Amino acid sequence: MNRYLKAALPFGLYGGGLCFLGYLTIYWLDIEPISMNLIIGYLVTPIFVFFSVKSFRDNFNAGNLYFGQGMTVGFFTYTIIAMISAMYVFGSIQLDEELFTTFRQINLELMSANKTILEEKLNVAAYEETYANISKMTIFDVALNDFLRKIFPGLFFTIIISIILKRNVEF
Repeated sequence: MNRYLKAALPFGLYGGGLCFLGYLTIYWLDIEPISMNLIIGYLVTPIFVFFSVKSFRDNFNAGNLYFGQGMTVGFFTYTIIAMISAMYVFGSIQLDEELFTTFRQINLELMSANKTILEEKLNVAAYEETYANISKMTIFDVALNDFLRKIFPGLFFTIIISIILKRNVEF
């Protein structure tokens, strides 16, 4: 296993585990957990990316960190978190179909409640297409959505963190 993955793996696993604990807590509180899982991911991902990149710099690379190295470690970290999250979202929906039905219904109601605003900002055809797509949403779509909504912010956070932690030690 290369040193980039070795530095990222524990933080990705812990980050994914923490997201899962948050998901379970929200589920047990009888709140719709799929939408809230995205917010948990936005909070957890930058913290674990930061610590994985810092760990790589301090423990695996003798205090040096180039931007590309930080990006690589951060990529592994947020991808592991996103994969774990997508898997438990997919699995929980498989076990409890009502989660999926509730999630879809909440999104459809949100679309209906904001129909006039969305039609003004977009157009009627775009609104109807989006509404139809949400109506036809599958469990895989929800898991993929969760995965992508952790990947893109993870990339953004990793760029910033890699710039902040970049350091070249001269001997």
